[in-house]
Amino acid sequence: MAASARTTEDDRRRVPVLAEVPAERRELAARVRELVEEIVHTDAPAADLLTAAEWIAGATALLRTARRDRPMLLAHDGGYQVSMHSPVEGPGNPLAPPMTGLVAADGEMRATAVLSGAYEGPPGRVHGGWVAALLDHAVGRAVACAGLPAMTVSLTVDYRRGTPYGVPLTVRARFTGSEGRRVFATGEIVADGEVTAEASAILVAIRGLPASTQDG
Repeated sequence: MAASARTTEDDRRRVPVLAEVPAERRELAARVRELVEEIVHTDAPAADLLTAAEWIAGATALLRTARRDRPMLLAHDGGYQVSMHSPVEGPGNPLAPPMTGLVAADGEMRATAVLSGAYEGPPGRVHGGWVAALLDHAVGRAVACAGLPAMTVSLTVDYRRGTPYGVPLTVRARFTGSEGRRVFATGEIVADGEVTAEASAILVAIRGLPASTQDG
């Protein structure tokens, strides 16, 4: 029984890794992002809204015919291993902006994200929770590529100014040190040359997480 239980646990933790992000998944997620953007901006008449809802229900039923038990799926993309369905970076998750143009090495990372009006909090600005999500993901990336994969236990975000949506945002983070299992990192978001938010994070090293996000 014990051996069987261990096998089941190993199977549960094993995450499929694809050689590349399937173009079809990337395209589907992109089209759904466009759909969400139009839904939050549309002023179409009620009849058109109901027709669109019926079409969407049909697409949902089509996708439901083949379903995995868990959403986690890794893939190689642009020289890095990415989480396909991460709500922050995932090229296959329509919830994600996503983060693109990732560069990560020696405990530092940089990426770009463009958030649409669907992420609006204050008028014309990105919701602060999504600003924090970008920074949380960035510090995790930074410590992983420093060889200290960890999970965030404390994230302090200083909002310097409103973060605009609809424009490229540069997201940066860096590993700054460690003490036992505690790992430290900082990060910031830059829009049009100005820092809109800064973060400092404490993470805890977790055994079994990937130690590098780079291929090979």
